[in-house]
Amino acid sequence: MLRTRVATAVVAIPLLIWLISSAPSLLFNLVVLAVTFVSLREFAAMAQRAAPSASTLTTAGGMTIAAAMWLDPTGAKVSAGIVICLIATLMVTLATAEDMEKSVARAGQILLGSFYGGVLLPHLIWLRALPMGPKWVMFVIACAMASDVGGYFGGRAFGRNKLWPAVSPNKTIEGGVSSVFGSLLVGWIFNSYFLHLIPGSGIELLLAATAISLLAQLGDLLESMLKRAYDVKDSGWILPGHGGVLDRTDSLVLPIVFIYYYAFLIP
Repeated sequence: MLRTRVATAVVAIPLLIWLISSAPSLLFNLVVLAVTFVSLREFAAMAQRAAPSASTLTTAGGMTIAAAMWLDPTGAKVSAGIVICLIATLMVTLATAEDMEKSVARAGQILLGSFYGGVLLPHLIWLRALPMGPKWVMFVIACAMASDVGGYFGGRAFGRNKLWPAVSPNKTIEGGVSSVFGSLLVGWIFNSYFLHLIPGSGIELLLAATAISLLAQLGDLLESMLKRAYDVKDSGWILPGHGGVLDRTDSLVLPIVFIYYYAFLIP
């Protein structure tokens, strides 16, 4: 498993670096939308296995929001996309319902999938469009990946105390601490020698890298909860050794949202 993961990373990381740093904005945005589409399909496949029409509605609703985020970073079209998704879901599920109680539950599942898949990851489009946006994208992805790697190896070497066994039996408190140290180390290296994004004494960098790691771990746990709720092991199979797109992006989506608003709101 580890060998397959490493082989996938060796191929994917150079492509990812080029996409972030050098690809035209249109290509980058289309790739983000394509990944969003696959993640929505994976979520729908987990949650709506017995209802193909609900699966289609989940994907369509999420892509409506994601496309709106691409077309208008100021928010007006995003609000419209969310309203369209909400109204369409309620109309399709409730207006034709034979069992209203089950239909309300299904509508909630559809909206959860649409918002989870269609709102979080497309913040990458907004983040890259900021001043020094490609550097911010590189920073958050590097810290989140370092958090994952630190947690994996730190947990294997030092893990003794379970973090949340009911949700993720293999995760340990020691692995969680190692994740933070991994994010801090790589964040410091990238910021000091390559990106030069966060000036000052290092306190701000420490807080940002720590927040990225904690949010990455939270995102991983949230997806574990969803997989347990839907009784699946992996969200998909598209990435050898990594499972599906949701399995690979679960630790990225919350840090991406955090770093976007951090970079946007703090001068």
